Amino acid sequence: MKITIAAFVLFFMSNIPVHAGCKKSDICSMLGKMNHFSILDKCPNSGPLLAECKKVKLTTMEDLPPGEFIDNQDGTITDTANKLVWMKKGERDKEGNLNKVKLKIAKKLATASNASGRSNWRIPSLPEFKTLFFPKRILNAGGKKAWINPIFDDGVGHYYWTSTTCAEISVITDRYQKKTCQQGESAAWLVHFNINAIFWHHKSEDYHVWLVADME
Repeated sequence: MKITIAAFVLFFMSNIPVHAGCKKSDICSMLGKMNHFSILDKCPNSGPLLAECKKVKLTTMEDLPPGEFIDNQDGTITDTANKLVWMKKGERDKEGNLNKVKLKIAKKLATASNASGRSNWRIPSLPEFKTLFFPKRILNAGGKKAWINPIFDDGVGHYYWTSTTCAEISVITDRYQKKTCQQGESAAWLVHFNINAIFWHHKSEDYHVWLVADME
C-alpha cells in the first residue's frame, strides 16, 4: 500500500508544471527587473506566463484643445487655451548645451528650476507636448526648421522626454504609423519636433528636457 501511495505522489509531482511555484503576478513583477533568461532560469517553462504578462490593455491618448500661445518676453510662453506656461526652449546646462539625462533626473531638474520666478515647473505629459506640434515644417524662434509652433525654439534637440509612461498610454498614432509600447512603467514617450514624430524609450536612457507649468 505504501509503495502504491509513493508511486501516486511521484506521478502527481511529475505532472505539475515546472513554473507552478512561480505565480503569474510574481513573474510579471520580475519582468520589470530581470531579463527573460534570468526569469526562465528561476521559473523554468514560464514562457507562456511571460507572454501573458506582456499583454497590455490598449490605452490611447485623448488630445487637448489646440494651443493658443502668447510670448511673455521673459523666456516663457503662455497657452491660454490649456492654462499652461511653457519654457520657450529646452533646458540647457551651464555651458549652454541642451541637457540630456534620464527621465528621473529630468524630473529633478524640473522640480529644482526657478526659471522666470516660477517654482512649479514639471515635465510635460504627452497630450500637453503634442499641442506644440505645427502642421508643417517651418522656421521657429531658434532659426531652424522643425514641426513646432514657430513661437518656440526647438534648438534641434530631437528627442524630448514626456512624463507619460507606457502604462498610462500604450498606443499612439503619429504621422508615420501606429505605435504600441508594452513596457509599462519602465518606458515613457518622447516627442521629436525635427521630424514630427512620437517614440517610446526606456526611462534609463538619456534624452532632452523641456519644462511646463500650470498657470497659477
